[in-house]
Amino acid sequence: MHLVNNPLYKRSLEESDPALWSPNDVEALVIPGLSSYQSPRRRVPDFPHRRPVERCLEKLQIMDRHTHSERAMFSKIFDLIEYAMQRVGRDRQVSVVNDGSPKIEVNGESFSIPFHLGCTVNDSPIFHLIDSFARYEERRQLVPDLEHVAQDEVSTDGFDVAALIAQAANQKEWSSGPDGIYKAHVLYPTSTYKKLVLLTGWVPYKTVVALREGHETLEPITLSHHCRPY
Repeated sequence: MHLVNNPLYKRSLEESDPALWSPNDVEALVIPGLSSYQSPRRRVPDFPHRRPVERCLEKLQIMDRHTHSERAMFSKIFDLIEYAMQRVGRDRQVSVVNDGSPKIEVNGESFSIPFHLGCTVNDSPIFHLIDSFARYEERRQLVPDLEHVAQDEVSTDGFDVAALIAQAANQKEWSSGPDGIYKAHVLYPTSTYKKLVLLTGWVPYKTVVALREGHETLEPITLSHHCRPY
């Protein structure tokens, strides 16, 4: 794969924080599209034929007719995704994580990434659930007078790219395979909480190392973006 300039090269430790990554930084780190690479980690177990996630989406459609609060709707999303993953995980080595924070290393420093819910397979993370309020609360620690900006369906947030990179780094820790390209996901609702956006990133492990060690160039992350109504 071709190399691009590392937008975080020679950044100060404070400016290396994903909370301060600009849209230009994100644009430099990712390229849109689908990757043909296969992750060297173990295959994610198949879902049951009658998938709990589909049942959850059906319930969300019913709840939406009676729920007017965006935060209440997100609470339902959280509860139902957690329930679905727990159902799947009973006999498929899938576990749900809702404590602690993913970490990303940039220029020799470790940074926390906000999230509401995560899912792992064989202890290897495969997705994180987040929303604009979680990102806002994390950024407000650095910029106290920051105003909340509602999530749109098009822009990719720096925190979401950082979460994909953090997942790839953790997958490498739990994988016995060679350095390669790791597949990760971030899930979040749109500003109206009527749709879910799924980001899928194919992250080269060399990129994880380049960001951690502050290399001048790196391999870009391939990113796909899908938006699905309930």
